[in-house]
Amino acid sequence: MAQKMRRARRTAARPRRNTASAGAQHYDATTFCYWLKYRLTCHECTPAEFQQLFEKIMKRADRDFMEVKPYGKMGDLKCDGLFFAKGTVFQVYSPDELTQAKLVRKIGEDLSGAAKAWGKSLKKWVFVYNARGGVPPDVARTLASKARKFRRIEISHMSNDELWEIARGLSPAKRAEVLGPPVDGSVAGTARRRTWSVIVHDPLVPISLDAPKEALAPDLVFGSPYLVRPTFRRPPWKKQAEMQRELIEEVLAKSRDIAPRFAVFSLAPIPLAVHLGFTLSDRVEVQCFQYDRDRKTWQWPKRPGTCDSTLTVTGVPDKPKRVKGDVVVRVSLSACVRPADTRRIVRRPSAEIDICCDAPDVMWLKTPRQLTALAKAFRGALAKTMRAFPLCRRIHLFYAGPTGGAIVIGQQVNPRMYPPVIVYQYSRHESPPYKQGVVLQEA
Repeated sequence: MAQKMRRARRTAARPRRNTASAGAQHYDATTFCYWLKYRLTCHECTPAEFQQLFEKIMKRADRDFMEVKPYGKMGDLKCDGLFFAKGTVFQVYSPDELTQAKLVRKIGEDLSGAAKAWGKSLKKWVFVYNARGGVPPDVARTLASKARKFRRIEISHMSNDELWEIARGLSPAKRAEVLGPPVDGSVAGTARRRTWSVIVHDPLVPISLDAPKEALAPDLVFGSPYLVRPTFRRPPWKKQAEMQRELIEEVLAKSRDIAPRFAVFSLAPIPLAVHLGFTLSDRVEVQCFQYDRDRKTWQWPKRPGTCDSTLTVTGVPDKPKRVKGDVVVRVSLSACVRPADTRRIVRRPSAEIDICCDAPDVMWLKTPRQLTALAKAFRGALAKTMRAFPLCRRIHLFYAGPTGGAIVIGQQVNPRMYPPVIVYQYSRHESPPYKQGVVLQEA
């Protein structure tokens, strides 16, 4: 008996587990920040902006959701979105000033109009509302009354709180497409880590999707990689470039609201690599990576050793020439672009400009600083070329270098400032070895 009493006293002396504290360990700071931003958006947005928010969330939550926009005399058929196969129609309300009489009248008009426009295909009508202080009591009575009148139609409602629950369930990438990127540092340990949207550009050789995570560490990969893989069949280059442009424009459109920064991993023919940079432009933050053949990795070396970042630009005249002609630009980084080969393509150019490193080599690129130097040198060469030849008709680009450098070069080409730039593909088995690839020009 004494032994049992001692055991009971020891049990009573033990501190009980605080279940509330245990639950707090699972607190998600990122989701909380998103919730605050969502509430602020709902409070400050206009009626049109709330409808756009609703559409963005629903599209990402269910691919069957269809947006409906007013069209001509038909209008929107009293519909702000629908699930066509299910016969579900949504009507969105977010008035700046919510008056009971006006709202009740609007519900009656829209429901009757939807029933008339959609006929027997209308099976469910959902009243979506963004009411900052709740809805007037007569609205619920009105919905119940309409349910008795339209017995074959299910009458439902969705508040902005219910819409948030749908947004909360989205994947991190989709949620960020709606509400923007996560707040840096909102989760412990990530204050100094940046997030990158990844573009994998591998029409020739597949790139492991684990490579970006390894190469970007300690920074983070945001969402799933965007795969840019135009079907590579030569010729025609034009179709490949058009397909690639559509893919990149879709990527940029999806990322428009999240202030994106892109990490690019490319194993592609030079014309397509230059075109990728041209399509991305220099208006978005881009970090290019290069595959290291010796180390079998995309990570930049921590100790790159001696790097050849000095680039020499020659061939640009000092004085302007008012002549209409073509200009040849040769970039020699991994190998020398021979003037004899380019002259077989462009026989009498107005100028021949060379951008060269001291010792061209296939392992030339060892650090991002070299890409920065290349971008600066090429951009300066283009600017000087246009000052020297304001009537220049075309620029012929012959590039021998890494794909990362090709992307950086493409970013420097502004189609509104420069004439069309023709990018050539090299093959030692062809005669002549250079063939025309893509043309960079304003659409």
